[in-house]
Amino acid sequence: MIRLTSQACDELRHDEALVFDWHRVAICCACAGEVSLRRAERRRIEGSRVYRRLPAEPPVPVYAHRHAAVHLAGRDVAVDCRRRLGIRRFASDLPPDFGLRASLGRLPEPSDQGRQT
Repeated sequence: MIRLTSQACDELRHDEALVFDWHRVAICCACAGEVSLRRAERRRIEGSRVYRRLPAEPPVPVYAHRHAAVHLAGRDVAVDCRRRLGIRRFASDLPPDFGLRASLGRLPEPSDQGRQT
């Protein structure tokens, strides 16, 4: 479940969606990836076969690239938004190396999120 703070809900416009993207990263001949969070125009994302809708609370449009969606399924992720110099920046509480951990099978189980690995 993706949980947005009240600030994030207020800053997300009605014609926008939040998107967890997957970026391929090559490591020693193996493909790994990294996850980033961005906002995008809803109409460009909703019809895409590449992005999957994720459950969100409150119910706002949140999507993930099909490679990232697998790793986000069943996890509680908090999303917040801050303004700096007038620019909105959405950020999640995922670790900065979430995609690499996911690619290498080093993520804790969703029920173990509070524990250190």
